[in-house]
Amino acid sequence: MNKQSLNPANKSLKDIHGITDKLIRSRKKPDTSYGVKTMNLLDQNIVTPHLQDLHHKPQFEMESGESPNTTHNIGRYLLDRELGRGSMGKVYLAYDPFIDRMVAIKTALSTPNRIHSIDEIQQRFFNEARAAGKLMHPNIVALYDALVEKNNFYLVMEYVAGTTLKEYRSKKSELPLEESINIIFQCAKALDFAHSNGIIHRDIKPSNILVSNNAEAKITDFSIAVVEGFSNPDHSGSFTGSVFYMPPELLREEQVTAQSDIFSLGVVMYEIISGVKPFVGDTEVAVFYNILNSDPEPLSTHRKNIPDSLERIVSRALEKDPAYRYQSGSELASDLSESYDKIRFLEDKINYQEKFTALKRLNFFKDFTIEELGEVLKTTLWLEHEADTHIITDGEIDDCFYIIVIGEVVVSKEGKSLAYLKQGDCFGEMAYLGKTKRTADIKALEKTVLMKVNTSIMERTSLNTQNRFYKVFSRTLIERLSSANRVIAAYQEKA
Repeated sequence: MNKQSLNPANKSLKDIHGITDKLIRSRKKPDTSYGVKTMNLLDQNIVTPHLQDLHHKPQFEMESGESPNTTHNIGRYLLDRELGRGSMGKVYLAYDPFIDRMVAIKTALSTPNRIHSIDEIQQRFFNEARAAGKLMHPNIVALYDALVEKNNFYLVMEYVAGTTLKEYRSKKSELPLEESINIIFQCAKALDFAHSNGIIHRDIKPSNILVSNNAEAKITDFSIAVVEGFSNPDHSGSFTGSVFYMPPELLREEQVTAQSDIFSLGVVMYEIISGVKPFVGDTEVAVFYNILNSDPEPLSTHRKNIPDSLERIVSRALEKDPAYRYQSGSELASDLSESYDKIRFLEDKINYQEKFTALKRLNFFKDFTIEELGEVLKTTLWLEHEADTHIITDGEIDDCFYIIVIGEVVVSKEGKSLAYLKQGDCFGEMAYLGKTKRTADIKALEKTVLMKVNTSIMERTSLNTQNRFYKVFSRTLIERLSSANRVIAAYQEKA
């Protein structure tokens, strides 16, 4: 880390105690988790490992005298069971009969309690509705509806079958590096999208990241988010969020920015890779002091075989000075992608000249200039897959496409082979362009070398190079549509 960035942050214990006093006043009541004070809407699960077969009938049993009502429904939604509760409300699993899907309904208390006033509860409810309602992204829990019924407030949200990252990590002695990097990569892309829409989450932590049963990461709980263009009076000068994940600038009483979320995600990344938090202490004061003044131990202190590239990524994400941190989630995601792929395939196995020669032979790059080829080589990643290994899985979400440098792959759907692609062919470009889920499985038939390009990498190339890629995509699409038409015509002739 840049040591000069630490100097402005140095705080004496007297200063830290002053911060702590203010924190206590702004929070009203300590949370029992980790023995420190936190403020969050729900630090409980809003997901469950298994979805019970409801047969379109609610299974929920209300407590005596409890809202929402005696018919066990909220509007059109039929309640099944409670998933979690916190200081500001509860979360229920429910069934939407109109769309035939399960949803998670987050409720806000209709009466004040000793922790939150009714104004604060309502404000956070509308703040989350405003923030989450603006964000439709595969790695952010979707908001479907917001209801006010008889002074009760409800958010109807995407139901995620899985668990929180906090529980997901606690169930395993150690997460594989590839899995940890993939989770943080997805979160970085989600934050980049939120930030580009003027929203700062401000409470990134493992319990606010959901991991579905198919390993999709989704950020949730925007109740204390800063939304550009709206005033948030309870956010000004107050300490909100969770102590271990607070960025230094918040403790210095400076304005939070997108880099504040990146710092918190950096803390999460350090924790799920190493198994320990980067900033700890016997007291809240000690935690604050370490966040402001101490560098965390290297990841390699707690885990063997950590790549240097990953050490550098975590270190940069945890810089004390926001100016030295990643400036966007996309930038962080790009570095994570490179680190992830280097774990799987070492770049130095093929030198630059060999790569350049290989690209010139591929039909895909026949119209690229020497300068554009050089730019491609500097930004793209090369991967190696053994025979019979899956490259793409039907239904998964990713933002990349591949070009076959050596080898052959098969495209299949539900076990039926649809097409075979060879050297110079590309695949995955439709899901990349449309930002949609994969619609087929792709497996290597033999030892295959691929060039991988994702959104973050593409954004780092010139407009000329980007346009060159899109022209090839258009040509490929036309060729495949023509081929499909020929197959259909031949079939009709036989019929």
